[in-house]
Amino acid sequence: MLVVALCAWGLVGFFAWNIGVDESQRLVGAQDAQRATIAGASSARTHALALETAEEGTALKGLLNVDIVSTSNMIEAVGKAAGVSVKLGDALPENLPVSDGIPLKAIGFVVAVDGRFPALMRAARLFETLPIPSTVTRLDIEHAPRGAGKTSDIWHMNVYIRVLTTSDISS
Repeated sequence: MLVVALCAWGLVGFFAWNIGVDESQRLVGAQDAQRATIAGASSARTHALALETAEEGTALKGLLNVDIVSTSNMIEAVGKAAGVSVKLGDALPENLPVSDGIPLKAIGFVVAVDGRFPALMRAARLFETLPIPSTVTRLDIEHAPRGAGKTSDIWHMNVYIRVLTTSDISS
């Protein structure tokens, strides 16, 4: 009788252990399925976002495709529109942090401007609102004396304009 009872208890223990193993396997399977579902949803969201922003990315690349010659012509046109004398100095390539998507480059233009003070201010506003991706990073204005004892209404301005581009820059 004792042997039968021990065998019965052994069988009960074996079935309980077997049920526990099956339950843990089902739990691991459910967790794996949940991870796969989350990964699939994340991938679908990323794909949808890429499709939605493809048109904007193309527009951004078109906006950033600015060449040096057209930029310098635009800067000189600002001088004519504002009624000041504009002299382009240097166009210096700058270092930018490397981006993953667009191969972005920066060019710094050194511009010397001479004219009356209101015209210089008008030119400064126009330089800040060029229709290209650019920023005025430095602006120095000084009164340009004409001679000893004589006053002049001519002012001098140095402007440093940084332009972002994706076009090739040859040094």
